[in-house]
Amino acid sequence: MGEDEKHNILSVDVSDNALGDEGGAKMCEHLMNNKLVKRLVMNDNDLSDDAIIALAKLLGANQSIQELELQGNCIFTAGITSLAESLPQNGTLQHLDLSANQLGIGGAEVLATGLARSSLTSLNVSSNRICGRGAEQILLATKGTGVVFLDMARNEIGPQGFELMCSALESSTVNSLSLAGNRLGPDDAQQLCESCCKCEALQVLLLQQNDLGADGTKALAEMLPKSKLTALDLTGNGIGDSGAEYIASALGTCALMGLGLGHNSITDEGVLHLVAGRNWGDLRSLELTSNAISDLGGKALKLMAEEHLKLTVTGMDKGG
Repeated sequence: MGEDEKHNILSVDVSDNALGDEGGAKMCEHLMNNKLVKRLVMNDNDLSDDAIIALAKLLGANQSIQELELQGNCIFTAGITSLAESLPQNGTLQHLDLSANQLGIGGAEVLATGLARSSLTSLNVSSNRICGRGAEQILLATKGTGVVFLDMARNEIGPQGFELMCSALESSTVNSLSLAGNRLGPDDAQQLCESCCKCEALQVLLLQQNDLGADGTKALAEMLPKSKLTALDLTGNGIGDSGAEYIASALGTCALMGLGLGHNSITDEGVLHLVAGRNWGDLRSLELTSNAISDLGGKALKLMAEEHLKLTVTGMDKGG
């Protein structure tokens, strides 16, 4: 019995230790026969292909690890190929974080080949420059699998690539999707809305730090009653008071329970739009951090929350 098992260690976090390939490979060797560790975190360790190949061998043999985080390393073609090949051999891995690596479009396409028969339920490939083509391939590969959460934030999905991704989204079985920080504009919002209406599985859509503006928000508001969305995050999209008005008009006709509107230059005028209709549907959570709302607007929101007893308004104590 190894030392980890003697002490019932269930989680190992060796992040930011400059392990390199040699140290990473030794760590994998150490865990090869371990049957207790369920979470392995190796973020920011300069791991490249040799270490990832060793890790792939570990996944092929180990049936206890459920969460694996490899954020901020240097995974290239050989490493991601080995990792993709190991996924169908492992029946326990549920969460895989590959954010901020060097995957690119080619790496995303290779990774996609291992997703169909994997046990994953959550995949993070944010900040990998996979572009629209890579996003399309991953969405197609996860169709009908157990993957319900997919993070593809900050991946430089351009207009042409976005069309490919949206087409794949229409038949996707992903429940929660993050497209934060992809510089999506109003035209992209219109295309995304059309796909969301056709996607029966999608319930959570995270669009923080894009460029949707009021026009993009209008398209989303018109889409909400036709979709299955229960949570929408529009933080940092410059939607302003007009955008708040569009969203307010949809609240009573959709299934939305969570709404993020922080960092959007919303003033008391926008608050008045939110509270005026007094028809907030199923809304349970409203986040408004860092807007331009005065004490007057804050009082109106407080009354709104008191009237709608199930609603929690947050962010008003943080520059709301």
